[in-house]
Amino acid sequence: MIHTSAADPFEDDPLDGVDAPPVPVAPTGPDQTDRVIIAAAEEAGIGCPCDVLVVDDATGELTAFALRALADHPEATVLSWATSRALAVRLRERFADALAAGRLQVPAGPSPMPLEAAATGIEPHLVLMRLPKAVHALEDRVRRLAAASQGEGRDHLEVIAGGRVKHMTRRQNEVLGEVFGEVRASRGIGKSRALIGSGVRAGVTMPMPTEGSARISVRGTAHELPLRGNGAVFGAATADAGSLLLLDALDRALGGGELDGVGEPGGSARAIDLGSGNGLMTAYLAVALPDASVLGTDLDADAVASTASTLAAAGLDRAGVEVSWDDAASLQEDASADLMLLNPPFHDGTAVDATLVQGLLDAAARVLRPGGQLWFVHNSHLRYRPELGARFATVEQRARDRRFTVLSAVR
Repeated sequence: MIHTSAADPFEDDPLDGVDAPPVPVAPTGPDQTDRVIIAAAEEAGIGCPCDVLVVDDATGELTAFALRALADHPEATVLSWATSRALAVRLRERFADALAAGRLQVPAGPSPMPLEAAATGIEPHLVLMRLPKAVHALEDRVRRLAAASQGEGRDHLEVIAGGRVKHMTRRQNEVLGEVFGEVRASRGIGKSRALIGSGVRAGVTMPMPTEGSARISVRGTAHELPLRGNGAVFGAATADAGSLLLLDALDRALGGGELDGVGEPGGSARAIDLGSGNGLMTAYLAVALPDASVLGTDLDADAVASTASTLAAAGLDRAGVEVSWDDAASLQEDASADLMLLNPPFHDGTAVDATLVQGLLDAAARVLRPGGQLWFVHNSHLRYRPELGARFATVEQRARDRRFTVLSAVR
């Protein structure tokens, strides 16, 4: 049964306002959403000697709370799982002492740990998480958690998911109700409330990637690539218009022999899709450059899983084609690539954030060999050509339409 009458998270909230900006993982104190999750966890009895799983702890305060609450239970473990590798690294830095003492686990790659593996590994009694704004992302998360908890003695899982009232919908309640026998709402704290799901229903199955395809040109020949989307990956299993514009321009250049001399003479060709998303551009590189080493890399664990799924569906998961969970190619050596493709994020929520792009451009300038090329697509109105000009020897416009511009830059 689904209960919402005691504290309906969907009623109008007179205190509703603009979301607080993201904060770094540093001891700055919990925000309102942290506080409502913590209050619900205390009411649920987190002090029991049981493992706790924390999901996407943007501030680090949920992890800190779980460690404090279980301080008297050395047999209990806290696992803090993050979709973002950058967030995972920051959590490891902040909680280095707890990691060293064996009280905390924070998986940080270079391959992401699937959420269901995290849930299986520590047998959590309680999961603390923020409600994703996308309902399909919430469904993906809770189905993975529930499927991992199937089996004798593991159906007592309780998930506490908090969020801002203005982003909460009845569909979130319905998604939780499909997975848990009971769903209830917490009392509100300021602009935030939590939904609490407990009692995993029998027969909950793992989510499957969404399926789609894209028609592209590979060295002038029409080619259809299957696409797969896991979790909250951008674009799900559809082809992004900016990526398609970039690939069309790149394919014309490849067909004209313009990239034959890319990189150092005699070097083995290496191409990187920096921010691989659902794997469309990584798959293109694997088809168009069959003798090259190809890497798809992304900050987001859902994107890494999606890229891997796309490559597998296309039969491109071969030797020399790899996928990596990485932040701005931090794991790649300097001057190690001949060609890099980049269709980066330009927004943090609804606000344009140029710093999201600058770090990736810095990474491309570092990783490309002398003479190597970056192919870059951006929203036409943002005018990023000066950013490339500050980092690369030459910059050329390759394509442009009403929405997007494609630039190539030589290192």
